[in-house]
Amino acid sequence: MAKTVTHTALQKSAGLLVIADDFTGANDTGVALVAQGMSVCVQFDVTGSVVKVGTGHALIYSTDSRAMSAEDAAEKVTQAVLAGSPVSTEKGWVFKKIDSTLRGNLGAETEAVLMALDCPLAIIAPAVPELGRVIKDGLCYVNGRLLTETEFATDPKTPVSTASVGARLAEQTSLRQHHISLEVLRSGDFQAQLFALTASGVRIVVADSQSAEDLNLIIHAAESLPFRPLLVGASGLSHALAQHCLTPQTSPENITERTAAPLLAVVGSMSEIAEQQITFVQQHRPVSLIDIDVLRLFSADSDRLLTTLSAEIRHAVAEGKHCFIRTRQSEEQRHSVAQFCQQNHISRPQMGGRIAAFLGQLIQNVLQQPETKPGGLYLSGGDIALAVARALGAKGFEIKGQIAGCVPWGFLLDSPLNRLPVMTKAGGFGTENTLFEVLRFIEEKLSD
Repeated sequence: MAKTVTHTALQKSAGLLVIADDFTGANDTGVALVAQGMSVCVQFDVTGSVVKVGTGHALIYSTDSRAMSAEDAAEKVTQAVLAGSPVSTEKGWVFKKIDSTLRGNLGAETEAVLMALDCPLAIIAPAVPELGRVIKDGLCYVNGRLLTETEFATDPKTPVSTASVGARLAEQTSLRQHHISLEVLRSGDFQAQLFALTASGVRIVVADSQSAEDLNLIIHAAESLPFRPLLVGASGLSHALAQHCLTPQTSPENITERTAAPLLAVVGSMSEIAEQQITFVQQHRPVSLIDIDVLRLFSADSDRLLTTLSAEIRHAVAEGKHCFIRTRQSEEQRHSVAQFCQQNHISRPQMGGRIAAFLGQLIQNVLQQPETKPGGLYLSGGDIALAVARALGAKGFEIKGQIAGCVPWGFLLDSPLNRLPVMTKAGGFGTENTLFEVLRFIEEKLSD
């Protein structure tokens, strides 16, 4: 089910500044705000603002800093805070979006935002309970499994070596932190404890949370403090913030029937669930599947590969076929990529950057031909989504709604393709039928 909500006035006029470390994470946060009636645009750079911020609007910066060094990431988010300073007033909220599986520069970015804001406290809650991601005893679990026992621990670009939120933070910051258990969170004096911890010099509070109600308790306590704490979390906490601070407005869905056109999907994520989603679609629809051997991108024939793939994709779309571009074909490929990096002295971020740049150039080549007119563009994986958007000339992204519970959709800003519906999804999100629901949306309905 896809919905579009037209923006309305906020119940509370406090500003909202969101800083996310990747594009798809920024969109996941923005969807919650759109659902509550806000007009939301994600901006890729801190200069050249493409959106006016005010009542009914939220400003989101995508810093693309997840795979940067800690020092560079801190500098990038500091710039974003300073650029968004008109929003982060005394009554405004600042939300630092992080990955729910603890990838990225958690400590460096949290400390940088605290210092830039001169804020006394950060409350960190990465849980997304509806997606099976919870924090218990300070440890991250995904669908009942400890984070380090999942595929996220061996992420090709930003692997994680510990499931402890506190330990991940301590890798990059020496600020005093304190863990809040579920028992304390659900007690009647959680707010008083937050105030006492702040007075004692604690700068970071890591809160357990296993349900949406737990996240609501965090927001209620944060709101009752005599200052605005920095909120650090994933889409679960941003949804709680949106529901607590904004009043939803009922609007017509404004969905119109349209002539069916094929979906062009770029699945750059190597996660297991992304592969399951492609398999599910293949069982229900005829699709053209194009596999890319990412190791060939480092060979002498990479330019020839670009030309060949562009022609194959254009041919599939011209014939009206849904076309899926895939970078993962097996679990073994994840390990071969790691081995290739080691043997060729290439870092994982360098490998990821090369893949993203190639896919961005590939889609640009395909879509610059007037005869190639897909009904929508689906981008899975944060680095891939941003690289493609930039290759298409976009400076930002206007969020219009959500599909299948975890796929934001909208339009690229300042791009020649600014009326092409674009869907984004973080690689590890969704169920096996998520991509099929996106396909149905393209086939059957499209919001204005």
